[in-house]
Amino acid sequence: MTTTKDINEQASLERDCKKLYQRIQSDIDTRHRPLPDFPRIATTVNDLILDPNYRAKDLVDVLEYDKQLSSLLLKVGSSSLYPGKPPCENLDMALRRIGADTTCNLVLIYTLDRLFQTDKATIRQKLKQMWAHNAKVAAIGAWITNFTPEFTNESALLAGLLHDVGALFIMAVLGEKLKTPYHWKLAKNLCEDHSNDIAVQILTHWQIPDDIIETARTKDIWLRDHNHKPDLADLLLIARYHAYLGTDRIQGCPRITDMPAAQKINFQQGEMTPFQGLKIISDYKDEIADITRTLII
Repeated sequence: MTTTKDINEQASLERDCKKLYQRIQSDIDTRHRPLPDFPRIATTVNDLILDPNYRAKDLVDVLEYDKQLSSLLLKVGSSSLYPGKPPCENLDMALRRIGADTTCNLVLIYTLDRLFQTDKATIRQKLKQMWAHNAKVAAIGAWITNFTPEFTNESALLAGLLHDVGALFIMAVLGEKLKTPYHWKLAKNLCEDHSNDIAVQILTHWQIPDDIIETARTKDIWLRDHNHKPDLADLLLIARYHAYLGTDRIQGCPRITDMPAAQKINFQQGEMTPFQGLKIISDYKDEIADITRTLII
């Protein structure tokens, strides 16, 4: 039963959430707290790959000095994303297997984890949880692409890990301010109401492709409908929905049969049904878990 106290608290949360978002947006606009710049090493790797005289050895030379990044690339090259392939013996073998585009994406993923840092242990733990959830969404989306003709696992991985970057930014910004249960409720409301907008600003600032920006703009808009062919945002909605299954987050979500995205995604194996994704995730849960663990740096 909803009490007067509950109603008053909700009104306070909505009022304070609006004020806090306006303050954060003002800080962004005045560059008092600017949006994070695109990671330098990601720019270096991207420029190197676009160089017409690019050689794989040049990329190895740039990346091998960062042991953690090299380890991530080796893990991905040896993961379930490439079934039937033997483990990669060295960085050169891993880079040749995963290709230039995936390498660029993984370097960005690796550096993202270091963009949103805080000294407060509870915030670090929250950021880690959020990153783990995004990794699961990315893994599910990437695995579903094995059964769809429209998408690549590279685009699904990158979109899954970038689409909620606004929430990561919000939590890192609030940092030391989260001291009471009310503050945590306020942070939750702020992420639910405004993280999409901030994610779009960050990804636009980074000149990320429009189809990935759209996945951020439409995050958790379950009944999103459009008169076009299936797009990456549709795929991410399906992946995120399945990542919610078995958690409290599924409460309040529509039935998957009511989601336009579920009716648009075409699977190669048999007739497409809204429950095809459920079967894929059940049948390949070990592979998806392997990819998820790989993405958690």
